[in-house]
Amino acid sequence: MRLFFIACTIATVAVGQETIVIRAGRLIDGTGSPSRENAVIVVKGDRIESVGQASNAAVPPGARVIDLSSDTVLPGLINGHDHPTVRAFTGPEVDRQGRNSLIMQLNEMGEPAGTQTIRGVRDLRVDLLSGVTSEYVVGELHYNDVNLKQMIDTGVIPGPRMYSSGPWIMPTSGYDPIPPTDGPWAMRLKVRKNVEAGAHHIKILLTQGMATGPSSGRRFAADGANYSKEELDAVVGEAHRLGAKVTAHASDVTSIRMALEAGCDSIQHATALTPEMVDLFVKHHAAIVNTYAATMQTYFTPKDFHFLDTEAGSPADWIDHSRRLISRVVDENPPSRFTNKPMQQSLKERYVQLQMARDRGIPIAVGTDNMQGLLNIDVDHLVDAGFTPLQAISAATGVGAKALGLDAEVGTIEKGKFADIISVKGRPDQNIRELDKVHFVMVGGREFTGLSFR
Repeated sequence: MRLFFIACTIATVAVGQETIVIRAGRLIDGTGSPSRENAVIVVKGDRIESVGQASNAAVPPGARVIDLSSDTVLPGLINGHDHPTVRAFTGPEVDRQGRNSLIMQLNEMGEPAGTQTIRGVRDLRVDLLSGVTSEYVVGELHYNDVNLKQMIDTGVIPGPRMYSSGPWIMPTSGYDPIPPTDGPWAMRLKVRKNVEAGAHHIKILLTQGMATGPSSGRRFAADGANYSKEELDAVVGEAHRLGAKVTAHASDVTSIRMALEAGCDSIQHATALTPEMVDLFVKHHAAIVNTYAATMQTYFTPKDFHFLDTEAGSPADWIDHSRRLISRVVDENPPSRFTNKPMQQSLKERYVQLQMARDRGIPIAVGTDNMQGLLNIDVDHLVDAGFTPLQAISAATGVGAKALGLDAEVGTIEKGKFADIISVKGRPDQNIRELDKVHFVMVGGREFTGLSFR
């Protein structure tokens, strides 16, 4: 399996109107249907032309055949919450918990745009080689995400398909150095500028407390949040008028309720899933993006990210390292920094919330936030919560695409969709950990073969 990652050069196949036939030993198509044996996928250019069984599929004349008959083939994974240029650095080993992580991330955002972009190039490569072929970016300064997308689209750098938001919409008392935007008309202008610059969707931050400055942590009134109803309505109205969706950072009941009632299309984090909130998700046809790995960020140190960049030989090495760290923390059972309850109790309560949302038919996607290359940890989390492996895979493929409004383009292996295809060694629909064993990655018909991990 490691042979896929040890080459020192990039070898990608140029995409024109080449016809490629992929022979899949086993196919998980992302629709939620059970896997099927011996499938054939025909790719023409950047799209899937047909999907069928090997027994009755003809190889078009002149087609190039890729034999993955020993693999499980599935849609490329979708990271539903990413900041490619930001990492959760947390300071010295002896003082690694608390707001230190946030402060380090804000310091990263204060770095020159070039420094941030270089880090983004690295992080996008890590995600790509872990099987992520679509990134739903939810906040970058300097339009870093739009610029990185342009470089990926033109073939300058390797990376997943990017769905960009541009800069966050953040209030006064938000996260410095992100420039604040206040007032309905200023917010409409911000939405217009982001869309003009190439944003696919808009991200707005809602919480119940001030984030930075001397009043950091100061709570608002019981029904208060970062923005007024008039401001939030302006963002959603303007974005929808321009054909862009809105995703909201909302973790508490007040913020989630405001976001849903204003018409936000998806909620990032959504860590307060009461029965009332679940009813509102159903009523407003909104989706959830679950971000488990990010809740563990304060237990990572610069040493861990140094391991990612200088010691890990593959994405699986990095995922295994992180999985062991997180398991150790859960076993130690410290208070959760979100609930102040013992971590194991908090996890059990979250599992119940996620099951309730799943059982009500709410689309659930998964995202890593600032925990680069660890989407598999978030997929694991759903299995721990009682999802079947196939349901968890769907959250990172077909259901995740629906949650984010991307299902016309990606998420399933079906005729007309982008040819975003991966393969793994093993049966991830039976053992979710085998999703780590990525062997093949294709984005839009472009095969990333021999791409080095570093």
